[in-house]
Amino acid sequence: MPDDAEIVFEGFDTTNDPEDGHTDSAYIAEQLLPDTANDELVKHVLTKGVDLQQYVREIEQELQTLEDEQLSSYEEHEGALLELNTEIGSCDEVLAEMEKLLVNFKSSLGTINNEIQTLQSDSLSMSQRLKNRVVAEKQLSKIIQGVVLAPDAVKTICDGEVNEKYLECLIEVNKKIAYMRVHSKQHHKLRAFQEVQPELDRLRLKASSRVREFLLEKINSLRSLSTNAHILQSSVFLKYRFFNHFLIERHPEAAVEVRDTYIHIMRQYYVEHFETYQHGLIRLERVVADKSDAIGMEEPNKLSLFGSTKTVARDKAYVFNLGARAAILDTENPRAIVLSIASETNDKWPFEELFRSFNLALADNATAEYEFIIQFFVSPKARQKITGSDMARMVFGHIFEPSIHVGEQFLKAYLESTYDALGVLLCIRVMAQLASELQRRQVPALDLYVNSMNMLLWPRFQAILDSHIESVKRLASLRTKAKIDTQPPATVRRYAELASSLLRLNIGYNTHVVALSLARLRAEVQAYLAHVAEGSSDKHAALVFLINSHDLILTVLFENGFTEREEEVSSWKQELSTTVLEFAELQLEAHFGYLKQFVVEAEQQSDIGQISTDGLSHVASMFNKEWRAEISAINSAILQSFSNFRTGTEILHAVLGQLIVYYTRFHSLFDKRVARRGGAGGVCQPVGVQNVMVEIKKYRNNF
Repeated sequence: MPDDAEIVFEGFDTTNDPEDGHTDSAYIAEQLLPDTANDELVKHVLTKGVDLQQYVREIEQELQTLEDEQLSSYEEHEGALLELNTEIGSCDEVLAEMEKLLVNFKSSLGTINNEIQTLQSDSLSMSQRLKNRVVAEKQLSKIIQGVVLAPDAVKTICDGEVNEKYLECLIEVNKKIAYMRVHSKQHHKLRAFQEVQPELDRLRLKASSRVREFLLEKINSLRSLSTNAHILQSSVFLKYRFFNHFLIERHPEAAVEVRDTYIHIMRQYYVEHFETYQHGLIRLERVVADKSDAIGMEEPNKLSLFGSTKTVARDKAYVFNLGARAAILDTENPRAIVLSIASETNDKWPFEELFRSFNLALADNATAEYEFIIQFFVSPKARQKITGSDMARMVFGHIFEPSIHVGEQFLKAYLESTYDALGVLLCIRVMAQLASELQRRQVPALDLYVNSMNMLLWPRFQAILDSHIESVKRLASLRTKAKIDTQPPATVRRYAELASSLLRLNIGYNTHVVALSLARLRAEVQAYLAHVAEGSSDKHAALVFLINSHDLILTVLFENGFTEREEEVSSWKQELSTTVLEFAELQLEAHFGYLKQFVVEAEQQSDIGQISTDGLSHVASMFNKEWRAEISAINSAILQSFSNFRTGTEILHAVLGQLIVYYTRFHSLFDKRVARRGGAGGVCQPVGVQNVMVEIKKYRNNF
């Protein structure tokens, strides 16, 4: 250890100090070596009481030994260290060169980075310029495509033949014109627009002129009646309908000229065809009824209700009986009458057949014409608006107005002279079917025509039924003879057939006018029958007359499939029941009047004891003697009066049923007055009710 270590410890006594309890070594460690107070070696030396000077010398000796060892080792490795030193020097030189290279590389990288940034900036700029050029190219391409027109197309428009190729070129020209009009404000400063616009206008005028000439030429070919307009429409006009649409959009004045020319020619075309067809149909008419064919028509060889002695045919076929005429409403896919074929067969038809044929022809032609007008005279843009429909109706109305007038005059001429109520009602039903068909076809242009025809038909139908009602009234006002024919008059059969026919034609329609008119007619016929019956002096004949008349009416109604659910049937059923009951009472009055009178008077007595036993005995005696013969007489009378099996059976049952009722009541009175009061006592015992019923059963199968 150095000498200064010794100096440090001089003057200090390292022996123990008994008074303060601290050793000198500890004191030295705490006071003089505060930095090493926590060192373990120092603490060990100080706390163990080691002699510091001795300890220092030991340490110095150890250090000297280590130094010697290190010097020896250094001498042994001196060559290696020198060689290492040389290598380190070489490495320093290499590292210096590498440092220079790295500094230069760093400088180069900085330059490259700057160049890359420049290239990146240039790339972004070029990319943006490319995008701008693409956008500009697209816009310019649209403009060029919208403006530029091929020379061949221009040549075709100006000098080419008007055909399908011309149509293609015209469509292309129309696209250019449309593009120019849409974008003229947006690109009005472009030189291309400024140069092309006048040329396109001249080309538009040229195309309009040539298209106008083409369409007018084709329209004028329709003037000939031998031309089939519908074939020409489908093969030419609809094929080139874009021509007219072009005129509507690009040259309205020329479009109006084409439209007016077409209206004028087709107006005449249709009216001439329908007038010819109408005249041909009139020659095929079979007159069904005239003024004399009324329900209340006077019998032959008698004074007519209408002031004439002319004899008219009774029960003309189909005047009042609908018969096969109803088939006109059930025909599927009906066809119009072909005049050339009809003239060869020389067939005749009632007016409703001719009326349907005319209206079928009118509806078919109107449907085809309306659809053509929609496609040819209404542009696709206008077709989406209400104005397009209005335009189509206007054109259609101008064309078909005279043809519709022909149809109205055709009907008016028939209605002025007809008295065929069934024919008029059939025409009304034909118009209802026509209206339904037109609605299905979506052709509203004939709605006014259908309404006008109905306005003509319904008043005439009502007038004809009024004439029938009036004829019955006049017939009822005539004075009747005391003796009447028990068979139904012709008026009854006519009424029954007419009522059945009108009811058949009202099925599915339930028209109030028909039902009301039938009710009025029924009331007048009932009043007429009552008037005839009341005027007869023979009550029996009058009742037979009423029953036969009511029965005939019901028979006709039943044969036509009507049941009591119909008001017409239930009303006459009630009339028949009332009359049959009255007839039964009359028959009992004639054959068993004494029985009926006694029972009625006896039942009015308040006390059963007031009934005369002699009267009971007299009635029983008379009944016992005559009841079989009288029942047979009733049966014979009904056989002679009624030939209808069903009616005769019902009447016989009604009469004999009433007889059983009265006789049962008589037996009840007899039992109460005689049998329960002490025996018969000489009173005649009546025939048993059961015996009478057994006898009655024998007559049930006579009809």
